[in-house]
Amino acid sequence: MASASPQPKPSARRLDSLALLIGLTSADSGLSRRGMHALLRLRQRQLAIKEGSRGAFVKIEPNAAPPLLDLGAIGRDSPLTGDFYSLVVLQLISDFPERGDDLRALLVARRDGLDESELAAALWRDDGGDVLQAAAEKHRLDVHLLAGTLWVALKPLYESVAAAYARHADLPPGGEDCPVCGGPPWARCEGRLRCAVCETMWDVEAPGRSFLAAEGPQAKGVTRLYDAATGARMTDIESALLAHAFDSGPLIELLQLLDRPL
Repeated sequence: MASASPQPKPSARRLDSLALLIGLTSADSGLSRRGMHALLRLRQRQLAIKEGSRGAFVKIEPNAAPPLLDLGAIGRDSPLTGDFYSLVVLQLISDFPERGDDLRALLVARRDGLDESELAAALWRDDGGDVLQAAAEKHRLDVHLLAGTLWVALKPLYESVAAAYARHADLPPGGEDCPVCGGPPWARCEGRLRCAVCETMWDVEAPGRSFLAAEGPQAKGVTRLYDAATGARMTDIESALLAHAFDSGPLIELLQLLDRPL
């Protein structure tokens, strides 16, 4: 006999799963309740950007050895980088209206010559911090706000391009860093590591760290780990939660900046 209860739409199920995962992995972030809601909406915005950018042309020239992709060049050359940036800033203005002046200043700077494409490339250069600082001073912006919003806007692009590349290439086993983009791991699942930048998963040839469960309460399905020798941290995620898993660290840092009292 069919149930008379309406079945949730796929989008509703995705929202519930994403909200659950954020609650499990980020509840101890120190964000206020409003900040936690903003974190969910910001990740939804990133997912919408990924969905809307399917098929967008980005020319890539893979390297012969890991890291295989140059994310600095991808962010610089993508025709959508500026649009992504504006979408993220507008989302944050909606969530933090009292910070509207600071956030709108980022959009004004774009109209006044701020080159987010060149800044996207600078994020991956050794002198990137100096380049961002110079741009912030020129346009009278908060450099932390500038860097944080740019990173959050670019992450969906990194994820999309890495996933598209991985579908058509055999990835080599990696070491401690992601073979696709060179990013650090933030999580593992069934012995495989997951990249904090592009969310690629890879097999590790020879794990060099021994992770132990962190002290204190642990959420079911997401175990916080640490390496006593280096202090490195990681999250062990059950496969059932993996579909919506993402590194929320950079988003939380940006939201903490916006969420603090003026």
